[in-house]
Formats: sequence, structure tokens, C-alpha cells
Amino acid sequence: MNTDLGSYLRQMRERIRPEQIGLVSRGSRRVPGLRREEVAALAGVSQTYYTRLEQAQTAHASPSILLSIARALELSPDEEEYLLKIGTPKPDRPAPAPALDRISPHTRMLVESLGNVAAAVLNYRCDILAWNPLYHRLFAPHLDFSAPESEEFRPNIITLNFLDAEVRGLYADWPTESLANVTYLRFIAANHRHDPRLAELIGELTIQSEEFAAIWARQRVANCTEGTKAFDHPAVGELELMYQSAELQDGNILKFYHAEKGSPHEDSLNLLMVDVDSVPTR
Repeated sequence: MNTDLGSYLRQMRERIRPEQIGLVSRGSRRVPGLRREEVAALAGVSQTYYTRLEQAQTAHASPSILLSIARALELSPDEEEYLLKIGTPKPDRPAPAPALDRISPHTRMLVESLGNVAAAVLNYRCDILAWNPLYHRLFAPHLDFSAPESEEFRPNIITLNFLDAEVRGLYADWPTESLANVTYLRFIAANHRHDPRLAELIGELTIQSEEFAAIWARQRVANCTEGTKAFDHPAVGELELMYQSAELQDGNILKFYHAEKGSPHEDSLNLLMVDVDSVPTR
């Protein structure tokens, strides 16, 4: 059985209204969205086969069938990638070794060298393994600077965003930020479905945050590699920063935030840097 696949297909089917894709809706519908037979027809598969997939009676499907269903459900590229990950059998070869929850001296030197950029290294669970003084000052000056070095006290960016009032208050548009956090967590979870620590993180957030639980249940999926975020920082006020992510050779992720050159936001970021000299570095 593949309950992840079945549940995801159902959620994606129910979010599409018939008129969105040019279908004429006839009669009353017991559930929102498309009917199973409509998805099957649009994807070019039998209704029986599609129903078996959605009811988790068939564990996997071929990539070509899943791609046809993805087109029928108008999935985004990230959603399509997620569907392929959960819906196709895993290759019969050893899984790649997970990234270590530590970073190399070279990576630490890189993070510390990015003086006018707020930079941090995250693992795939979004635990913060290292941050430079500016990232610490931007996101969590109320936490000890050395917290990422301790497995016991290591911050997790998604946990902070949902459960830490000071971090949550940084975002000018927290609902959008919360959605981005959860859709990204589900996107990466497809590659680590049997990681007990990741499952524990998701379970704890589901129990402790009704908002997280509600978004997680919607099964939306999106990667999060670049964009712009607006902050309302208690020290410097309004701040709009661009962010990017880069995958490191050890499997961890370098996350960095920077302001547009010559903008008022760069001035605010520079003002925030004034205080970082008091933060200890290695």
C-alpha cells in the first residue's frame, strides 16, 4: 500500500474545479473538485486503475502514467517532482548516505567570510548547523550564538517560525511564510520518508501548532530556493531581503539573505551589522 500517494492524489484532485479546466459541471457533487472518472479520462488511464491508485490498492505507477496524471491535475513542476518521488518504486540500490549534522572547517570559514550577507548552513530537516553573526542578529539574537553547535539546543528554522513568538513576529506576512515553510518541508520529506528524526519533527509540530497541522494536511508542495522576504525587524524596522539556497557537497544547504545594492534595505542591513561586532565568532 502507498497511502502517501493515494492521499496526495485525492488532495490534488479535490482542489481543481471542473470549470478551471473547461469541463461542464452537471448535477450536484458530493465532494469539491474533479471526480475520479474525470481525472482518469484526462490522464488517459482507466477509471479502475486510477481508483486503485487513489485508494492505495496499488503502491506504485510508471513515471509515464504519473506524468499523465500530473498534467491532468495541473501540477506545478515541484508538485510533479514530488508525485514522482512518492509514486514510483525506489531503485534497487543503496540509498545515498544522509548529510552529517556537522559542517567542515572550510564551510564554516565560508559562512564566517560572508560579512555583509546573512548566511547559515541547514541540513535537510532545516536544523541550523551554523550561522554567521549577521544571520544570528537578523533572525534570533535572543538565542545563544553557539546554539547551532549543540545537538541538544540546535535551532530548527521551521520550529522557530511556528513556535517562537519573537521569530514569528519578524515576518511582515507570516501566513505566506508559514505556508512556504510547510510546503518546503513536505517537498524535502519525499526524499527522506523513513527518517525517524524528520518524522519526529513533523509530529511535534503537528501536536504543538494547529496552524502547522492544518497546512500539513493540505499536502501542498513547493521547493524554496530563491525569492524575496519582507521583515519587520525590532532593531531596524522594515527590511526587504532577497534569499537564495545552494546545496553543498556534504548534502547540507547554504542559505543566505542580502539586500539590493543601493536600496534603503541595504542601509538597514548595514545598520543591523553595527551590532554584530559584539557577537562572538569562532
